[in-house]
Formats: sequence, structure tokens, C-alpha cells
Amino acid sequence: MFEEIENMFLYFAYGSNLLKRRIHINNPSAKFLGIGRLDDHLLDFIKYSAHWRGASATIVPTPGPYVWGAIWRIHNDDMPALDKQEGVETNWYFAKTVKIVLLDGSSVECRTYQQTINPPIREKGEELPLERRPCITYLDCIVNGAIECKIPEDYIEELKKIPHNGQEATPKMIEKLQRSV
Repeated sequence: MFEEIENMFLYFAYGSNLLKRRIHINNPSAKFLGIGRLDDHLLDFIKYSAHWRGASATIVPTPGPYVWGAIWRIHNDDMPALDKQEGVETNWYFAKTVKIVLLDGSSVECRTYQQTINPPIREKGEELPLERRPCITYLDCIVNGAIECKIPEDYIEELKKIPHNGQEATPKMIEKLQRSV
């Protein structure tokens, strides 16, 4: 199922691209293969996104924690669109190859994206500052995508605890999400 296929790559999504209708906006060839875990990384939020009206997700290399996500198979022709969506050309995120642990304990290499700026490390129990919180729409994409992909329930419960900033995404972003249903 996760074998390499010519002209295709595996992509690990942990943010809004967990949601099927979101990833298909810019990546029509994306095919959901299953879920996996990125070890020794922490899910966090740092840079403000104008179209989301809140902070966007990133992964921070950190010994111990892990991030669950979706594994998508995408045609190489869609890679420029994915890179553009993730802001590679504007130095918002950079692409990297990561080892993802599958449910059966085996692993696969996937492309993923990490923001170019790591957020300051919070102390255990320290709340996410308001300026680093995602908007309601973005957080809903992450939580609903995790549910849709059948990410483990305990991780979904942790996602639901992430505070939002009280804002909705721009009308244009909301329209894109609704059009792709």
C-alpha cells in the first residue's frame, strides 16, 4: 500500500491538509493511504497567516513527543502546487523528508513541511499565547481532518484542547473550503 510508485511521492500532513477537501483544493491527485506518527516532533503554531487570520501549524524537532498525521500519495506534477501552498518560495516553510511510523510498526519516508521559524519553547502546562493561536476555521480543519482520517482518539482529544484566537478565516478561504466539498 505504501510502496513507491513512479512519478508519485508520499506526503505527511499534520495541519489543515489532514482534511480531505482541503488538500484537494491544490492537490487533486492526492490519495489518502492511511495514518502515521512522526516521532520526536511537537505540533506547535507560530507564524500568522493572513488568509487563515491566525497562526499556522508547524512541527518542531523535540525529543519525546510525536505528531500524528495523514499519509497522502500525490503525483509529482502536484508538488509545485503543494510547495506554493506551503509557502516554500516565500520561505514560510521548507520541505523535508521524515520517517513516519505506521500502525504496524514499519516506517516510510514522506515529504512534509516545517516552518522556517521555530516557536519559542513553552514550559509544560504553559498556554499557547494569543498571537500564536490558530483561527477557529483552521483548527476545525485540523480536528475534523484528524477525525476523518481516524487518527487515535487520545491525540484528537489533545487537538481539541488547542485554544483558538476567536477569528474565522477570510471569506475567500472559507469559500474555497466549501467549494471543494
